[in-house]
Amino acid sequence: MNAGKELRNTDNTMQSSFPPYTNKLIFQSFLLGLVPPLSLFAAILLKNLTLLTYTHVMSAVMWTGFDLFMALIMIRILRSLDIGGKVEVAKRLTPSTFFIIPSLAATTITAGIYLAMFLGVFNFSYYWIIAALMIVGILTALGLGILMPNSMRIFIELAKRNPNRDKIARLNLINMKLAGVQGVFQLAIVFVMVNIANLPTAAAQLDPSIILYSLLAFVALFLTAYLSIYRGMVSEHRKGELDDKVVGTLRFGLLGHIVIFAILGSTLLLVW
Repeated sequence: MNAGKELRNTDNTMQSSFPPYTNKLIFQSFLLGLVPPLSLFAAILLKNLTLLTYTHVMSAVMWTGFDLFMALIMIRILRSLDIGGKVEVAKRLTPSTFFIIPSLAATTITAGIYLAMFLGVFNFSYYWIIAALMIVGILTALGLGILMPNSMRIFIELAKRNPNRDKIARLNLINMKLAGVQGVFQLAIVFVMVNIANLPTAAAQLDPSIILYSLLAFVALFLTAYLSIYRGMVSEHRKGELDDKVVGTLRFGLLGHIVIFAILGSTLLLVW
């Protein structure tokens, strides 16, 4: 009964603020998003190669699994839904993955560079290393440059008093197609990683500056996309299209991501 009522509300006029469950989903996503970087911090602090390997592999598996799930499962589900159904999925999916996906991506990349260096295989003379970095760069650009901003735009649009459903459907379609592209690259990087595991090892060569530059590039791309969207949200708020809850939620999102990136960045202090 409640579901039917909610769907009817969706078909007419959206509420001017996020649904009651949104903040809970975002906070839970933040707590989950803290686990990967804290695990990496512990691995570096304890100088535990097993924990470092586990952190990298598990973060990569979950990141890859999410992309493949979106490409193979969610695309077909969303295509079978009408606009109202797609809106309901977006209202729950976006806050649930708000922190955890960027956290998994950043931790996978950072831990992977650490691991390659500790094993002595992070060498630009190895073509597999270069291939891995290129694929990671593409995935990062797609994820933080297009997919994440589109998800945030959809989320903000849902909070407006008069949401543009055509815009929501268009952004959803773009994200579905890009999820398929990411799925292909995720399969490719698994193949690359298998070959990297077979590279001959040498003495550990740890250059923290490489990790620092990688993390800074990751953060810069994220902040550029995030702040651009935040500026647009503030403009809509001034027009009266969005309420204070939306602004507060997005501010929490920015601070939460800064905390996650700060934990990853602090691992450099342990190895410099």
